[in-house]
Amino acid sequence: MTSSRRLPALISGAVALSLVLGGCSLVEQAMTSAGEGVLAHAALAAAVADIEALDAVEDASYEIQADASLGDIGRISVTADPALDSVQLAQFADQFRDSFVALEQVTLRPQLSLKLAGETAGKFDLWVIPPTNDGFVENFEFWRAASAAVETELWLEIFPSSSQGIRSIAIPFETDLDAATDRVVENYEALEAFVAVDSLVFHETEYLDYWQIAGVQSIDELAPFEFVELVRDLREIVPLFSFPEGSEAFPGDADYPEGLSAQWGGPLSFSGRPEIAVLSNEYSDEAWSTAVQAAVRTIEMANVNFKYSAGDRTFSLHTSACSGSVDATADDVLLFETLVDYGVTPPFGGGPGACTP
Repeated sequence: MTSSRRLPALISGAVALSLVLGGCSLVEQAMTSAGEGVLAHAALAAAVADIEALDAVEDASYEIQADASLGDIGRISVTADPALDSVQLAQFADQFRDSFVALEQVTLRPQLSLKLAGETAGKFDLWVIPPTNDGFVENFEFWRAASAAVETELWLEIFPSSSQGIRSIAIPFETDLDAATDRVVENYEALEAFVAVDSLVFHETEYLDYWQIAGVQSIDELAPFEFVELVRDLREIVPLFSFPEGSEAFPGDADYPEGLSAQWGGPLSFSGRPEIAVLSNEYSDEAWSTAVQAAVRTIEMANVNFKYSAGDRTFSLHTSACSGSVDATADDVLLFETLVDYGVTPPFGGGPGACTP
């Protein structure tokens, strides 16, 4: 059991009697808050006890985490035997669903994290439980098969949405990002083959897949290997952008991460085109030289927008003739002319500025 299970202490009556706010004494407010806390802890403790009683569960615990936007999150962490079968998974789904209902009744935002014994980083996180047991089993098996295809531990999260649920597949924070990314790239063909077969299988509950692997972010479809190869080569020039877990840094902050970001088109990219971005907190000769090297490699691939952000300056180019619109700034022209001075021009008719539909 975690230390977060300790019950809130009550304010002394002597202090509370002399302090009244809006007709409600502080002691009454504290007792109300304490009462809600007791109910929340009781609901979580009961849920954990029920989960621990399931076959194949090796350990279960909980914590309450305050979140500015979501409120109090009731987080249950479960470690299970990796030899889980479909019957046991269905039992998990039933119990998890009951636990979610119980936590919502005490105004907690439930979240469940399932790990398998022997794995250090891979996890299956649920912010909503699939409505049927078959749906739960399907998504668990999707997580295991995707992890097996790339031969590294993956993190799968399921989020609710108003129309279509979102299924995020990512490299866990706890993993060595570069080493895990290398492993995914090495096994990318196996992942593509698995996804091609999986897409033909009937899914009781449809999810929009959000991939965050191989250094690329993409929605609904995997990026083609040609784009993954581009990102692999760019990683030799610029380290991957990685936003630390729990960080509250904003662009422009000294501790905001710098590096390479890649999106494979779709709603993740402002233009709908694949996008390569090199992010730097401030402009410098060294950062500029690195960005130019990355642009030189990027223009070898058609239909890509390239962006170098340095503090309050942004330099953009597109690598192919644009059938949409281009609004090129002086900085965009500077980047493009620098490439021309290097003796490099886009082979597909590109130019300064980002191409937008």
